[in-house]
Amino acid sequence: LANELVEPASVRWVASELRDDPEFEFYCLLDSVAEVRLLESALGDTALERPLHVLLEVGPMGGRTGCRTPEQALEVARAVDSSRRLALAGVEAFEGVISSKTLSGTIDATDAFLKDMRALVVKLDQAGHFAKGQRVIVTAGGSAFPDRVVAELGHPWDLSRPVALVLRSGCYLTHDAVHYRQLSPFGGRIPETGPLHEALEVWGVVLSLPEPGLALIGFGKRDVPHDLELPVPRFVKSGAEELRRVREGASIFALNDQHAYLRVGPGEQLRVGDLVGCGISHPCTAFDKWRLIPVVDDAYRVIDAVLTYF
Repeated sequence: LANELVEPASVRWVASELRDDPEFEFYCLLDSVAEVRLLESALGDTALERPLHVLLEVGPMGGRTGCRTPEQALEVARAVDSSRRLALAGVEAFEGVISSKTLSGTIDATDAFLKDMRALVVKLDQAGHFAKGQRVIVTAGGSAFPDRVVAELGHPWDLSRPVALVLRSGCYLTHDAVHYRQLSPFGGRIPETGPLHEALEVWGVVLSLPEPGLALIGFGKRDVPHDLELPVPRFVKSGAEELRRVREGASIFALNDQHAYLRVGPGEQLRVGDLVGCGISHPCTAFDKWRLIPVVDDAYRVIDAVLTYF
């Protein structure tokens, strides 16, 4: 669970799953002494005999969850040590919330954060805080900077236990048309690789052409990601005609719940009923809108489907 576990009912459910299946491995994040106390209290009502494995989360200033200083992290680690119901299994971070005015500035800030994370792992090990486990899990790596995670955390460790480095870069599965296309290290910062290709498209029908240069498309906020950038028009399919590229200058500039506003130039001859295919930005907020995603071949024949659990 890449999050803090603080709801007592959820804690008890996890405990019951761990109790019923001895081979089930579960980890959650933890960043405060208050959470340690809450977990202890909720677990006290259960018959779980093995400790709950927790990962100490660290976070950058101005970020989201996670301890902000080594002092805070060590205080939480000491609280876990004093608990017979918890075991510190490693350290976790999500560096994807770090940002600067420039890409180079963001990379520098990310590198500095990961260096501090590595130093904390060493300090925790030296203090014996991983004594309840057989290995140390170190996990980070959003889809924008997995190369920086490997550069800072992937070289050899000298700890009391083996280190398992876990990358959590999920958006590479489909890539996208804007955000990760701009930030991905593949084909750029990792020179021996080629760029990823976007594999997730959303298609909508032209519902209306109410004004010159304006088309209303049949998808909206309920269907497509809109938290980072809006969909990017790519293709047009008009009846039995061949699929073609959208003319240059077309853009989606607004979304309602069920409508997209597509601005087109005078050279784009759309008709009501045409299909418009778009690339998306930020796969995560596409997956959560589609429980079943069709898989198509190059001719757009449906050949499979993927269930999502998001």
